[in-house]
Amino acid sequence: MNLAGGDVRAALDACQAVHGDAFVFGFGPIRYHWFLGLEGMRFVLLDEADAFGNAGAYGFLQPIGGPTALIATDDPEHLRRRRSVQPAFHPRQVDGWADAAAARFERFVAERIAAGGGPLLPALRPVVLEIVLDVLLGPSARRRHPRLADDVATMMAFANQPLLAQTIKLPVPPAPWAGFVAARRRADAAIRADIRARRAGAALEGGAALGEGGVLELLLALDGDPDARLTEDELRDQSLSLVSAGFDTTTAAIAWLSLLLTRGELRDPVAHELADAEPAAAVRAPLANALLHESLRLYPPAPAILRRVRRRVTWRGHALAAGAGVGLSLWHLHRDPRLWREPERVVPQRWLDRSGPWGAPRDPLAYLPFGHGGRYCIGAGLARTLTLAYAWAALRSARWTTPDPDVPPVGMTLVPAGGLPLAWRRG
Repeated sequence: MNLAGGDVRAALDACQAVHGDAFVFGFGPIRYHWFLGLEGMRFVLLDEADAFGNAGAYGFLQPIGGPTALIATDDPEHLRRRRSVQPAFHPRQVDGWADAAAARFERFVAERIAAGGGPLLPALRPVVLEIVLDVLLGPSARRRHPRLADDVATMMAFANQPLLAQTIKLPVPPAPWAGFVAARRRADAAIRADIRARRAGAALEGGAALGEGGVLELLLALDGDPDARLTEDELRDQSLSLVSAGFDTTTAAIAWLSLLLTRGELRDPVAHELADAEPAAAVRAPLANALLHESLRLYPPAPAILRRVRRRVTWRGHALAAGAGVGLSLWHLHRDPRLWREPERVVPQRWLDRSGPWGAPRDPLAYLPFGHGGRYCIGAGLARTLTLAYAWAALRSARWTTPDPDVPPVGMTLVPAGGLPLAWRRG
């Protein structure tokens, strides 16, 4: 949640202590009206939902995903595009990705054991990016476009800077913006070349066969339906936005779950549950899912829901003018002692026995790691599948420890500070 530099979570805590759950924080392009409690969530996402939109709210992602990306648009265009994209993420489709992801993660874990230790995050990011590229663009995309993965990573590195730093857009090297623009130009050319070749029925560069799979292939299959067909610009925007956001947040989710799995009382029951399961079954394992829920509750990779005010509205005397930015803090929502018993404590049982003393709140707005309603993350199933496929691969052959179990979170996408140093051993 580092919007401008420094520890913004601590700043929001301090503001909440003085002003309650609604206040203004920031300045200029990073000025937001923050609502931290459940009632603020209800006001923005349900009671006055038509007064708030996504268009313009995630401006730091639009240079990557483009103006037609799902996260950047409002209805009716958002709904039309989402209806076209949603079938490609059907649970049966998502289940089919588990085996390949688990196999790649097994190789990664073997590499970490051989290396003995080091920060998890920088080693893991390119691996998750490879998997997400294969899922979304097809298995041979990286062979056809060998710079594509690096270019996507470069773009997300720029988007993960504090928002104030992102306003500095010097067009000459070595400025980060110059690198971003060059990476975006190459990624655009690569994806558009694939779209055009597939639509023309031509052989893809590198000898890839048509019909090679990937979400892009499924979206191109809609060309015969005038109501569902996506333009080249729309296909480009959906491809790049899903790849960039998908690998970034999924890597963070894996890192946080890995941190919890350094604790034997959490690791050992999950390892036992997954010991005889295949990857697709592991994704549905109850205890593993419960621990993942707790990980996402305590460390939501996307720690805030952002909106832009579409018409003037007032909540509890707090006036919001059209065009104002609104931030809903999931970090605070998921740790609110008014909603959660001992919220700082990791208790998978919250999700296994909802009627028990530790039961998670039944209010659907109390837990929103993937958003809500029509804005629920379209790639949530993919993120859960990849995260649990990683847990399956790691727990089968390795144990790991960290020197800092209280590592603080940092970044626009919430990640462990220092990249989560881990020591690995076989076992």
